Amino acid sequence: MIGAPALDGDVVSADTSRVDPWTLAFLVGGLALMASEFVVPSLFTIFLGVAALMTAALRGVGLVESVPVSFLLWSFISLGLVIPFRPLVQKLMPGGKSVVKKDRTDVEHDRDAMGQVVEVVDDVGEDHDRGRIRFQGTTWTARMTLGTLKKGDKAQLVYREGAIWIVEAVGDGSARELFAVDEQLKVPEGVDKKA
Repeated sequence: MIGAPALDGDVVSADTSRVDPWTLAFLVGGLALMASEFVVPSLFTIFLGVAALMTAALRGVGLVESVPVSFLLWSFISLGLVIPFRPLVQKLMPGGKSVVKKDRTDVEHDRDAMGQVVEVVDDVGEDHDRGRIRFQGTTWTARMTLGTLKKGDKAQLVYREGAIWIVEAVGDGSARELFAVDEQLKVPEGVDKKA
């Protein structure tokens, strides 16, 4: 047996005849965390798993013996890996920065609709999503960029967030400027051209 100073101040002896349950727990937990990255890719659990394996290695060679110090070490190693390396690995991943798409706007798909004049079916305001507009033969939930429009008023499509159209009063012009929509407003058939 060889004596070595541990990180927690105790002198420990390296007994390679058996692995203690906590070292085994860090080892198995680290492998499980790394494997879970393949099930739910987040580029987070893999770093937690690597930190657990490093903690298990330090426990295995006898540098750390205390369980609370092991968890503290695992936490610090995890932070030390996640904070600097996760953004770097995300950039190397195909598809850019993030695996999950957070932006629900679909500017390219809706470019032809932007700037079109639509009829307000239910009052539309900026502070709620209860407003309704008529567009392409059906009604859609809508929200104003600024102010409110009453039933029967005309609105101009600015962009879409999921299934909610963001609209503005006709003539405000931000949709044309923001998305380079033609100067002339597109008024679909069936909508009164008086605005």
